[in-house]
Amino acid sequence: MVSVIINTVNEKPEILKRAVDSYLNQGAQVIISTIENDVSLNMKGVDFAVMSKEEHPGKSPQGSFMQLNNALPLIRGEWFCFASGNDYAANWKLSSELKRCKETDSLVCYSAFFTVDGRKKRVKRFHEYDFNKHLKGNFVSDCALIHISLVKKYLPFKIELKNYAYWDLWLRIYKGEGNVFCYNNAPTWFYIQNANDMHNIRKRSPQLIKEAEKDKRTMLNLHI
Repeated sequence: MVSVIINTVNEKPEILKRAVDSYLNQGAQVIISTIENDVSLNMKGVDFAVMSKEEHPGKSPQGSFMQLNNALPLIRGEWFCFASGNDYAANWKLSSELKRCKETDSLVCYSAFFTVDGRKKRVKRFHEYDFNKHLKGNFVSDCALIHISLVKKYLPFKIELKNYAYWDLWLRIYKGEGNVFCYNNAPTWFYIQNANDMHNIRKRSPQLIKEAEKDKRTMLNLHI
């Protein structure tokens, strides 16, 4: 079984239901990680990890990774992946990634994916794993499939690394395990582009761009 943690705060119910159903329909355990009194707590057929409003820092990379860490103890599956509450999976995501891991004897599978901006849909493709390339830019998505043994060994996420906590995780896994990654060239999920997404807000702010570059250097200095 695959366990999927879906982070959400104040998402439109119909959008969140699309994300949740896209994984429930594949037989996954879905864990919704949210804050108290959130509208998502009406969802059926899922498990919940709920933070108090006082302990949650608000919409931010730190908030997202705090939600993920809060939900990790609820994982029951042999495999785990993350999903955002406004994105959704293709109905072959989990089966194709599990197949690739079995074929290649790998513990992490990252896939190509669709980016959807309004009516435009494009495919974002990558390449086989290369550690030196990974030090220059992250190409392993947050939605990659990961074996529970790595979850237990390398998590929780390092909140202080902010938006680069997932990239840091992948680099730590390589340094500890070697190349346990495989690439799936078939797109497996839909990344919905919205103007108010954190990464798009950051692109429009010189100050946030400067802060992000500083955070990235801090993270990479742990590995170079």
